[in-house]
Amino acid sequence: MRASRLLAMALAALLAAGCARHVNAPAETMPMPETRFRVDNGVRFTPDGAEPALFADIYTPVTLGPYPTIVIVPAGRWETGRARDMRFVAEFLAQRGFAAVAVEHRPASRGDLEAQLGDLLGALRWIDRHARAHRLDMQRVGLMGFESGGHLATLLALSQSAAQPLPGFARDPALPSVRAVVAGGAPVDLAAMADNADVSRLMGAADAEALRRASPLHRVHAQAPPFFLFHGTTDGYVPVAQAEAMVTRLERHGVPVQLYRMSLRGHTTTYLTVSGALQAGARFLWRHVAEPGQQAAYPRSP
Repeated sequence: MRASRLLAMALAALLAAGCARHVNAPAETMPMPETRFRVDNGVRFTPDGAEPALFADIYTPVTLGPYPTIVIVPAGRWETGRARDMRFVAEFLAQRGFAAVAVEHRPASRGDLEAQLGDLLGALRWIDRHARAHRLDMQRVGLMGFESGGHLATLLALSQSAAQPLPGFARDPALPSVRAVVAGGAPVDLAAMADNADVSRLMGAADAEALRRASPLHRVHAQAPPFFLFHGTTDGYVPVAQAEAMVTRLERHGVPVQLYRMSLRGHTTTYLTVSGALQAGARFLWRHVAEPGQQAAYPRSP
């Protein structure tokens, strides 16, 4: 009993120590501000035709603004993610000078991948229309997602940044460009997860080619924004090999990418011990999205 307790304590200490390998980490640490923040919870943004109703939680620093803006897509295996699930992450970013907008999408059981991406495009359009009211700088926008949210955020960024529309996915060239993406534990190769029940619920009876089209790994292009990926090395739900393959593919296309490999973390423990990855990811976003001194831009519509 005592030996088991000591082993558990040793493992906890090892995890707390933040054993991680940061691939392509910048040589210099990016300083970030520290500030208080305010929250607008449960802001409805439901796009036309979406059911059920969709909501966003908006976290903004208590400073003059305008604020570099990070749109956060929650985890939930494409089914159960809610904006409130991202509270800790959104607070972390808002305390460091970002506006954090946690958004929702309809569950896979009420739609499909195209519908979910349409919901996220609808969220971006709503944010764009209401940027002035919340002092959001639409020239400085990034995406962040976890697990299925990382898949959707990555696919949305690739679709929006492509010189030509990616076949099979909607694109809105009127929206501001996405400057950077942070994705944690993201399934980027659905074709390698064809037998996964969650993927089957999302994709239905999709063939191998449809699964490849829905996989960010197979949609990478040279116009993609910089990426920061973090992943547990013992993730049994989404193997870390997917993140490593994504790094290779992005580098092959000349896209800046960092990988934060979290040793001894599984799929769940990655999120339970995410502080180190968040700190590194926030610095990445400050470097690639915030760029202090950038001229703010608001949409023409009120």
